[in-house]
Amino acid sequence: MENSSIKMGQLEKAWRGFDGNAKTITFSVTEDCNLRCKYCYMSKKNNFKKMSFDTAKKAVDYILNDRKNFNSSSVVWDFIGGEPLLEINLIDKISDYIKQQMFLLDHPWFNSYRFSISTNGLLYDSSEVQRYIEKNRNHISIGISVDGNKTKHDMQRVFPNDTGSYDEVVKRVPLWLKQFPKSETKATFAHDDLPYIKDSVISLWNLGIKTVSANVIFEDVWEQGDDDIFEAQLKELADYIIENKFWNEYSVRFFDPKIGFPIDKEAKKSNFCGAGKMLAISADGKYYPCIRFVDFTLNNKTGLCIGDVDSGINYDKLRPFSVLSLESQSPKECVDCDVASGCAWCTGFNYDSADTNTVYQRATFICKMHKANVRANKYFWKKFENITGIESERKKANRTYYRKPKYLQIMMSDNVTPHCGYRNLKSENKFTSDETLNKAFKFAKENDFDTVILGKSKSNMQALSIIGSEEKKNQGYNIIVYDNNSKVKNDCGDIAILLVNKDNIDNINNMFSELCEDYKRINLILENIEEWGKVELEKYKMELEKLKENIIIQYKDGLEPKLNILTDRMNREDMCNCTAGEDTFALAPNGKIYICPAFYYDNPENFIGDLEKGINIKNNHLMKSETAGICQQCDAYQCRNCKYLNKKLTNEYNIPSKIQCTISHLERNMSREIQNELVSLGVLKDCNLIPKINYLDPLEKISKKGV
Repeated sequence: MENSSIKMGQLEKAWRGFDGNAKTITFSVTEDCNLRCKYCYMSKKNNFKKMSFDTAKKAVDYILNDRKNFNSSSVVWDFIGGEPLLEINLIDKISDYIKQQMFLLDHPWFNSYRFSISTNGLLYDSSEVQRYIEKNRNHISIGISVDGNKTKHDMQRVFPNDTGSYDEVVKRVPLWLKQFPKSETKATFAHDDLPYIKDSVISLWNLGIKTVSANVIFEDVWEQGDDDIFEAQLKELADYIIENKFWNEYSVRFFDPKIGFPIDKEAKKSNFCGAGKMLAISADGKYYPCIRFVDFTLNNKTGLCIGDVDSGINYDKLRPFSVLSLESQSPKECVDCDVASGCAWCTGFNYDSADTNTVYQRATFICKMHKANVRANKYFWKKFENITGIESERKKANRTYYRKPKYLQIMMSDNVTPHCGYRNLKSENKFTSDETLNKAFKFAKENDFDTVILGKSKSNMQALSIIGSEEKKNQGYNIIVYDNNSKVKNDCGDIAILLVNKDNIDNINNMFSELCEDYKRINLILENIEEWGKVELEKYKMELEKLKENIIIQYKDGLEPKLNILTDRMNREDMCNCTAGEDTFALAPNGKIYICPAFYYDNPENFIGDLEKGINIKNNHLMKSETAGICQQCDAYQCRNCKYLNKKLTNEYNIPSKIQCTISHLERNMSREIQNELVSLGVLKDCNLIPKINYLDPLEKISKKGV
């Protein structure tokens, strides 16, 4: 069964121009409305603030003549209220003026623009509105708000006399869908109408609205148990979708497969909301970062005005928005949240609910509702997989976009070639059974692990393999381990691991040179460094000098050699420590799971779980870099920070020994010398320079602070 047509959770793509870079300009043409929706954020509606054509003209002229600041390739001219269709004649006049001026000015937007209107639909079939639609047929999108079934809709979307508007709105829906067949509606849910979510979404689908952009309100209205009701409703809806096989034809945002994953470093630097990138013009001609900053939409603050049609935009007032990010405005629990993706916020509401007049305080009232959404989302996609046998869109998103990869290393036998700083001293020659192997793949699939085969795998395996240089390469992707030598060649490839013990220290550069001929990257792993003394450290320093000269020569020749201990530090801005016990685990032939193979070889009783009961690490927070007090104050970013060696030498997983810190800083300082030389030669840019330090053990720096 093909899954290319799965629509569930997807929204129709809004028009954003040819390159996705459309500027949104919003005209609040009136603050009046013919409804009094109970959850509406426009809490101060009135029937006297209406935009004049003269005000609109000034705004249009200012925007079209300032191509330096309004330099996007496309534009969306958005009309909003109140209820914008109360002023359809004004909208028509403004639209004509916009088109005329874009043509006369030979403006790039003339060939790339849209008019957009969000309406409650009550006036949709009027002759004036229909004439406007026909007039702008190829450059217009209109959205009508229908909240769900009649009961739910009429609870919230009411006339001034408190009667429901459902019947009047839905009679206009067929015409709307005929004219805009791919339209979606935005159903909004609050505390009172949570029990109607399932029936409301189904009702909208039955009306012919196949895509529902559903959401819950941001305000502080949620009560104890609301998240349970929300989750239960979504799970019932999930069952209904699965039972009726609706996933190809219908969609609701609650089942967006990209919801509920940790977010990466880049995403933390971005802002969910587009406030500040948009421009809103109020009825009286003032400029705002978006419509949610206009006075009549706020309950606790006055509007955050950034200019007006007479004086233009004060760009200093927009500076805070230009660097607004998830990280800068969110509490730490949001930044580090395991289900952060898809958790929405509105910068305007944040401003209105903040303790001070700031946009840098994120409101988190929907936290428990978002987590309930994530739980139901997982329920739906897991059930979808079980019923259809198709890999879910959620699993694809998990693997591709949002999660830091997790690995289950499957040891094919006791005698696999070590690939890290430990030795394999076992001689039992136990092999992983086919039964255990099948269970391992099932466990990995169910728990979102990528599988890594340690040792020689069966020929039909397509997983990443780490094998010794004397073993035959598999069909899948391979990392080759050269166990204290580089004499045995195994074709060429992307990555080679070079193990070095203390007897081979003075041969490191020669082995590196040999491997450089065949591999794009070499990871050097030092074994048994706990046995190193002054002699070994001196030998290592001498080899680092040789490696430095070797790498510089290769750079001069136009090559870019990659050696983990030296070139990684030049290209990193954060730690790349060992992830054992955090994102990487090892399965031994006995069916037990370990923090890494070293713990198994040290003592088979050191297991932390199995394929039936899963993984259970007591004090698992100690596996994370945030708890590593020494490493947190260190910039030897290339350091492996081996958890096995840490535990063995310091009795703590998160505290490295002195020898490990010393070696890492010798490497770090040599990386600095390489970087400085390459910068002076003009090979590298003068940026992200490694600073000079006067210690080899960061504990020395930390101890001095406490003196």
